Amino acid sequence: MREVSQSRYVQAVTNRFRTPATNFIIKTAIAFVVLAALTVLFPTEEGPTLQVALSLITTIYFINDRLKSKLRAFLYGVGTFIVSWLLGTFLMVSVVPPILKGPRSLEVTTSLVTYVLLWVSSTYLK
Repeated sequence: MREVSQSRYVQAVTNRFRTPATNFIIKTAIAFVVLAALTVLFPTEEGPTLQVALSLITTIYFINDRLKSKLRAFLYGVGTFIVSWLLGTFLMVSVVPPILKGPRSLEVTTSLVTYVLLWVSSTYLK
């Protein structure tokens, strides 16, 4: 276990994250919980397109709030959005069946997984 935790790759990943102030964690959590509630309560025929777009904007905003660099915030935000959406889609298609039932349950459940991953990246990414 010690070898794994001291390897270059594990150190590179753990050095990219930090724990912010509790107020910041609560603020970001509230924003993503509201987006998740809107996604579940108001599913549309086209899917949660508006809420997903708002989650990208929210992620970029919170990353910029911490890093004070608009270019890095945009690149981190878009990058984490793409990775989280692909990972959420993979999880919902291959690993976990959709939690919610309905015609758009795959998109809604994928969005919820994406919101969790975006919250982690916008809160803890250094």
